[in-house]
Amino acid sequence: MPIIIAVAKDRVLAKVDADLLRGHSHPAMQRLASLTEAYPDDLDLRAARAKLYRQVGNAVEAGRWGFFTEEATETEIAAFEKAYSGAWTRLHVLKLNTDAAAKLGPAARTRLVRLIEQAEQEGPAPVRWTEAGPQPEHPLSWRDDLPCLLAAALGVIVLALAAVGLFTLIRWAH
Repeated sequence: MPIIIAVAKDRVLAKVDADLLRGHSHPAMQRLASLTEAYPDDLDLRAARAKLYRQVGNAVEAGRWGFFTEEATETEIAAFEKAYSGAWTRLHVLKLNTDAAAKLGPAARTRLVRLIEQAEQEGPAPVRWTEAGPQPEHPLSWRDDLPCLLAAALGVIVLALAAVGLFTLIRWAH
């Protein structure tokens, strides 16, 4: 990691600490959210974010951000799983870009392996890690994209009708 980025990250973390000392949890949450967006695979940032959510009593988010830590409680994990019922949904909202199993402690690794197994049972295919995070191993068929294609076609038709109507209105006005 370049030194400039590490210094910027350290500055933001110092601001988070200063916010928390003043009792300002909301700006601290926003700063940690920005950092975890910039460094999605930094498990220490995730742990810090989970700790903050734990302090403010948000069990769902504490479970979400603490999912990869050993400190996450069963209550937090259960709240997270209840809020995001599908395994694929949970994989996506965890916002992890790489398979972190090798970096995790035993409890967190077990949770991740169980979640991947659940996602694979839900289908449509085994989990594959990409730069965009976990994705189905095999691409979905064109039939799975049919609703989006129909919506796009309908949008094009509506825009064409709006253009014809506008053109007719302008000609009528002259």
